[in-house]
Amino acid sequence: MKDKPRRWVTLSAAAKLLGVHPATLRHWADTGQVPSYRTPGGHRRFDADDLHTFLLNASTGTALQALPSDESMIESALVQTRAELRRSPPSQDAWFSAFDDAGRERQRTLGRNLFEYTVQYVTRPQRRPELFQKGWQLGTAYAEGSLRYNISLLDTVRAFQYFRHNLVQALTAGDEDKTNFDSEDMRLRQDIDDYLNEVLFGLIDAYEQKILGTALMARHEESES
Repeated sequence: MKDKPRRWVTLSAAAKLLGVHPATLRHWADTGQVPSYRTPGGHRRFDADDLHTFLLNASTGTALQALPSDESMIESALVQTRAELRRSPPSQDAWFSAFDDAGRERQRTLGRNLFEYTVQYVTRPQRRPELFQKGWQLGTAYAEGSLRYNISLLDTVRAFQYFRHNLVQALTAGDEDKTNFDSEDMRLRQDIDDYLNEVLFGLIDAYEQKILGTALMARHEESES
């Protein structure tokens, strides 16, 4: 008896069938929770029968409970970033050495917020206006923390880019071949970039406002002297 031919479906179609965001299914596939196949061109494909079996198991109320949620995606990204910090600690960088223990703890909290908001921005499109505002506010908070410790804008942007790189790497883990991305991969990376750019713009704007305010104050003092 011949094996039944497999029916492959795209990431978008599979996510629609399961009722989840494509980024969530992508994470499940990358962590081995849902079987998938990569075409020679780097596109993800899912077997329709595997998805049907998954849905049957999910109806028992156990399968979905065992799968990663947004929270586990955030934790996974944080774990990978911490591992990278241990491998290559930025102890000699001005932005890192300038913080005391309290400052570093504040930065860790901001970092977790950054990861959380980015994941939510990707997986919950209906909340994007609210999360965009939070991203800008988070950028402002990053700037305020650096200004408090007299860290330059250049070093602050370098620090943000360091964590940005690690966050993108963590959220796009599993792409061994970086030259081949399907449309969902490209959309995910674009969504991440769009959100992190908004955080960066908020950071730069806060610094600019501070610099302009300082310059205006200096002019005022000169005019009165």
